[in-house]
Amino acid sequence: MAYRVDNVPKFWRPIWLAYSWVLGLGAWLLLKLLNATCRLEIESRSDLEDRENFIYSMWHEFWFLWCVAFVRSHRRHAWMQHPASYMKPVHIALQLMGVRVLLGSEGEEGRQAAATLARLLREGWSTVISPDGPSGPPRILKKGVLHIALESQVPVVPVRLRAERAVRLRTWDRKAIPLPFTRISVVLDEPVIITKSSFDGAGEVLAKRMSAGLTTG
Repeated sequence: MAYRVDNVPKFWRPIWLAYSWVLGLGAWLLLKLLNATCRLEIESRSDLEDRENFIYSMWHEFWFLWCVAFVRSHRRHAWMQHPASYMKPVHIALQLMGVRVLLGSEGEEGRQAAATLARLLREGWSTVISPDGPSGPPRILKKGVLHIALESQVPVVPVRLRAERAVRLRTWDRKAIPLPFTRISVVLDEPVIITKSSFDGAGEVLAKRMSAGLTTG
């Protein structure tokens, strides 16, 4: 049986929580270390200070690079996360980063989390979404990000990240883990506005901008 964060058996729960906190705190400290030692270069193709909040959109492989670059944001962030029990260390690390974690990624629970996220976006929060997650295929856009943007009327900022020296994990997304003292470049492209009339075309533009200049694997 695959346990969730809300149904881990009481007998195992203290051990699971202790294990999760050790890993979560360790991950957060690693992010802080990499943020302090890596050289960050951020390029914005637009004046993103014109409004309070955005939906940042990037491929799933760049999650760790994003967390290193923005280990604590000046904006209020709420992120949707998978509720599986093994994700608890990730939830803890994100909460230490100041992120509000919304549980739900697929099915009815995912739709409810998306509705909550859209409400928070309308209230001025920001978020980060990987439209090829949580299980791929890599760099193939799913339309959830478009629906959330349409419902919230918040622009989507395509994000591209690259580390000069990084280790690629043997996961479906080949997630990039930067090495200390490397250079991490972050490109925040022109925001994409999602409307009913431009829905499909905007998705194609978003996917193209997220992939511009990227190499495979």
